[in-house]
Amino acid sequence: MDQARIVKVGSGFGKPVEVLRATYQSQTFARHSHDTYTLGLVLGGAGSFWCRGAERFTCKGDVVVIPPGEVHTGSVSSGVECLSYLAVYLPVDLAILHAEAAGSPDGKPPEFGALVLRDPAVRRAYEALDRAIGAADAFRHRHAPGNTRAATDLHEAAAQEAVCAAITELIRRHASRRTRSTLDRSFAIGHEPRIVGVVREVLEDSYAKGDETSLHVLAQRTGVTPFHVIRAFRDATGLAPHQYLIQVRVERARQFLADGAVPSMVAAMTGFVDQSHLTYHFKKHLGITPGNYRRCVAN
Repeated sequence: MDQARIVKVGSGFGKPVEVLRATYQSQTFARHSHDTYTLGLVLGGAGSFWCRGAERFTCKGDVVVIPPGEVHTGSVSSGVECLSYLAVYLPVDLAILHAEAAGSPDGKPPEFGALVLRDPAVRRAYEALDRAIGAADAFRHRHAPGNTRAATDLHEAAAQEAVCAAITELIRRHASRRTRSTLDRSFAIGHEPRIVGVVREVLEDSYAKGDETSLHVLAQRTGVTPFHVIRAFRDATGLAPHQYLIQVRVERARQFLADGAVPSMVAAMTGFVDQSHLTYHFKKHLGITPGNYRRCVAN
């Protein structure tokens, strides 16, 4: 049975990061990308993911780094019982601050050449983060709210210190000087073909309106054939227009859920057919159901 939960942990810079702790037996991720870095540790079992044109295989102790904008998939490896891992979703602005803390003064987002790393020091830092989050959760479950606020703060402070150390250690030891890549989204978006820019704008502005995001309408808006729309957009983003639309809808749904909206309402607000349709795609992209995500992080 697949199990996943997300917690918010302070990053040390006044803004929390989301941390996913999951154990999967049957989960498969669709082709997608994130606006954040995904920095993770395989805690048990084995998995595989496709990224940068190749299939990658991971096992216990491997550190996985997926930069923003990198299209990837993911699944449990065949022949193993499960895959357990911890993943930190690190926004780019926080990554820059952590890079500066690690000794990079250029104000640029860190870049990683390797996607799978085997580094005992970084592994131990992420294992410490896993223990700190587990201790904070265990304390909350054992004690009723009220007079335990001070002790809870101590556990949360320990988790914050652990996530800050894990992120900074990974960047310090493995980030390199940035070159132009999919990470440089401002450059890529500013210099992408006009067709791609138009399609991206339509999909991001009208994501909930199926009649305004069809391939036929996109072709009309750009003045080219539907095939040309698909080819140009996929070449620039790594995703077909309909895949990008689903990703945008999932991200908007995530934001609404974090604000406390209920899944049934969110499905209607984001263009999904119904709640089951939302649930299917949400889990395919984020590895957790909408209801579970809302319970974990809603304000």
